[in-house]
Amino acid sequence: MKTFSHLFLYLLLATLGFSCSNFFEVESKAYLDIEKNRLDTPNDSVYSVFGLLSGMQDIGPVCVLLGELQADLMDLTPNADADLKELNEHRASVDNPYLKATGFYRIINDCNYMIQHMDTVTGDKALLQDYAAAVAIRAWTYLQMSKIYGPVPYFDHCILNAEEALTADFPKMSPAELLPMLIAQVQDILHIPRPFRRMNSIPVGKMIPGNEFLLGECYLWLNDYENAALWYKRAIEKDNYRFVCNNSFTIAYEDDGSIVQSWYQIFENSDYAHTYENNASIIYDKNYGKSNSLRSLYFGKEGSNKIKPSSAIIEDWIAQPLGTTNLELKKLGDRRGLTNAWRFDKEAPENTIRPLINKFASDSIEMNIIIERAAIYHLRYAEAINRTGRPGLALQMINKGPRPLYLNDSTLVKRQELAGKPEIVDFDHAAYATSMGIRGRVDLEPYTFDAALPTLEDSVLFVEDKILQEAALELAFEGHRWFDLVRVAQRRPNPAAFLSGMVCRKFEASIDPLFPFEASADKATVKAAIESAGFFLPLPE
Repeated sequence: MKTFSHLFLYLLLATLGFSCSNFFEVESKAYLDIEKNRLDTPNDSVYSVFGLLSGMQDIGPVCVLLGELQADLMDLTPNADADLKELNEHRASVDNPYLKATGFYRIINDCNYMIQHMDTVTGDKALLQDYAAAVAIRAWTYLQMSKIYGPVPYFDHCILNAEEALTADFPKMSPAELLPMLIAQVQDILHIPRPFRRMNSIPVGKMIPGNEFLLGECYLWLNDYENAALWYKRAIEKDNYRFVCNNSFTIAYEDDGSIVQSWYQIFENSDYAHTYENNASIIYDKNYGKSNSLRSLYFGKEGSNKIKPSSAIIEDWIAQPLGTTNLELKKLGDRRGLTNAWRFDKEAPENTIRPLINKFASDSIEMNIIIERAAIYHLRYAEAINRTGRPGLALQMINKGPRPLYLNDSTLVKRQELAGKPEIVDFDHAAYATSMGIRGRVDLEPYTFDAALPTLEDSVLFVEDKILQEAALELAFEGHRWFDLVRVAQRRPNPAAFLSGMVCRKFEASIDPLFPFEASADKATVKAAIESAGFFLPLPE
């Protein structure tokens, strides 16, 4: 598509590190000298990997905003600018700066260079690990673009000079065409471990998307549910079953009114969280490079923040039935919400309620963006296995986890649901004996089937709705919600109506006396915009 030549020219400028004026001073003859930029030592490759991670730091906040503002859990304050309002109200134009794709293609171009020019035959084993890291990061980046833009231009070699950038004619691939290619590329590096080196005490490997998760994601978007379930299950069981949702990060409500919790530690940058919950994160440290730009949108002096939690998600957290008899605790609901995912602004005027997004950190601590964690594996596995006709097993994954104690109860999981391929339904391992599930580990009452459901198809749809609800409660503000809604909408009879119905919940004023909200936009106008816009944002040319 030659219409994308300007995009690739800007990409080349970013790769070479030139300003536009410097570039044109050399009459478009600028190029990257391969002989002076060989990658045949571990020192060469480590700096290249850090360059890729720096690129992920750049696009991470954009991925979160595009994954949340278009959905129902994140809303705007009156301080929001026009560009954010466009995203929130589903009327973004190609000129919106949040839609720029240059940052994505810079990562892809850098990955292509590493993959093409790294010595993986005669070099150190570390070079092979860094090569595999480049393949995984490229696949992750293309996957994000596919979810955001739909069809995207694809290229698998490094653009080295202006002439090629200006005459770029790369094929634009739909998700159905692109994702099988990504699957094949990731399959080729499955045997290669992630890098072991550490940076500022954090393993570099924990900053690189996991192969099992990437495969699960690609298969799920392709509606290949058995393969998706297989790879999410393997992600859970990787590293000696470290990512089973057990009692590592919990919330417990006591009848005396006290709360015992460690769930919030998931969002702290600790070795414990990286070992047992978070398998990959985009890590920020203002003392060693970049800060997370989301901070300036979530926090601000005297109520100047631009983004806030929506009334819809706050009401959902409040409505959750707790495992306690204490009425005061019940009044505030699921504490994954209040004090964890969001909090009151202490600087708000008296008798004024101003909610702030608080999930990743307070306004004085660095914020990381979690790419994948144990709860995501469980929720995605449940989504996939449910669509194979196993709603009881899927619901149990959400409720109390796949403990043999519960799986052997035929009133919860029908015997036929545990038949078939053992690699996707076999939980006969000691690690699962301590599994608590998504709701179990935060002390919430389990979801139960509606007795009036007449068919298996009805049960699958019922459970899919519950999985979506639980994903909102567990993963709010982490960048997944819009993409989750789109993926599920594509399976429903009227996708546009499903999407608009879910998203427009946040444009309803709340009359709850504890948390009064005014609608930030006209519900009917946004509903019409969603139903005419389609699933994807326009890709700037």
